[in-house]
Amino acid sequence: MGVRRRGREYALQMLYAMDLTEYQPDQVFAGFYAIQDLNRDAFYYARRLVDGVHSHQEEIDVVLQRYAEHWKLHRMAAVDRNLLRLGLFELMFVKEIPFPIIINEALEIVKEFSDAEGTQFLNGILDAARKEFRPEEGGVRGKTAKAAAAPAPPDEEA
Repeated sequence: MGVRRRGREYALQMLYAMDLTEYQPDQVFAGFYAIQDLNRDAFYYARRLVDGVHSHQEEIDVVLQRYAEHWKLHRMAAVDRNLLRLGLFELMFVKEIPFPIIINEALEIVKEFSDAEGTQFLNGILDAARKEFRPEEGGVRGKTAKAAAAPAPPDEEA
């Protein structure tokens, strides 16, 4: 598993902890940093993601609420809600990561941490938001489908 994938998983766990406990990022970072088997590079990448989600959470939640038709944020599964926040942050603010990588990573992570319904839920919301924030990139089913289906080389994994 690549450093960024592991970092996204750490970030999801940190965001989940913050969401349920109302801890601040530094409190969660301190707890995670104390874990002995933690991949330090992945931890620092996760910290960048968590800081970004935390600083843009109001804006991200407005977008999430707009695309999550008939769902209130507090009614979503906490894992799905926080993985969507993470994916939307990357989609909206980390332009150097192509959309197919963002959605593929989110879908792989949701398979590990949520259920089958979470996969469809995330896919629908992230693809709809992509049309607003990255219309030039096309959809996973569109021009970039081959890029989305091909795994990233190990040393270039996003």
